[in-house]
Formats: sequence, C-alpha cells, structure tokens
Amino acid sequence: MTMMTTIVAVALGLTPIGHDGTVKPISNDQARQIGRFTETTDDTGTTHLVGINRDTGEQFHLTVNPYGRVEGSVGNWAVTFQVSSAA
Repeated sequence: MTMMTTIVAVALGLTPIGHDGTVKPISNDQARQIGRFTETTDDTGTTHLVGINRDTGEQFHLTVNPYGRVEGSVGNWAVTFQVSSAA
C-alpha cells in the first residue's frame, strides 16, 4: 500500500497508531474499506486526499504538507497528525 493510503486509514480510524508512533501496514481488507479517493498535489507540494468514508458515507478531505503534517476533516471530525517515513 502507498503512504497516502495508510494516512487515509489512520484518519478514518481503520488502523491504530502505536504508543511509539508506529503504524503497522494496512491489510487488503482495510484498503477495500477505504475505497477510492482522489490524490492531487498543488504547486506548494501539498497533497490533497478527498473521498468518501465507506462506513459512514461522510466525505473526508485531508491535506499532507511536504513536511508530513496531516490536517483535515472526516465528516464532522477534525484530524491532525504528523507522519514520517520508517527509518
């Protein structure tokens, strides 16, 4: 799975974040729960992820800046977290 798919899975609550900040790779079943989403990158290098939460039918819109800061909304919920590549 791609990093962006994992970010969406975390934002939708499909995969937990461990106490040490690690996220285990998502399964194919979790990826199917996410469904389709669009991924675009603007001229500032910020990635925009937009889709529909298959479990609730609510829209999500997440932005991931070039430094790994994730912000956005999932339905009425605001989400923010920081991501980094595994060492």
